[in-house]
Amino acid sequence: MSVTLVKEKYSSKVGEVVLGATAEQGGTRTSTITVGGDSALPFLHFEGEMKNRPVIAMEVTDIVPTWNDLIKNQIGDVINDPAAWAKKMRGRFWR
Repeated sequence: MSVTLVKEKYSSKVGEVVLGATAEQGGTRTSTITVGGDSALPFLHFEGEMKNRPVIAMEVTDIVPTWNDLIKNQIGDVINDPAAWAKKMRGRFWR
């Protein structure tokens, strides 16, 4: 039994944003990240164009968040030091 996919057609796209600027662009970064520009909902490739690959970010704050203890425990003892927290997130998740 085959399944017929219902496709939505959207008349507009998500705005595209470039994060960071290389030296040639007057910035200090070695690379940039482009987000947005898609004409369909995430991972519904059959409905439109997925211009850029998905990006995941981690929020680092200078105030200890009121998150659940299970989440806070994943961050560990660096939760009180934003610089150490950012360094840990980059070392753990950056590729």
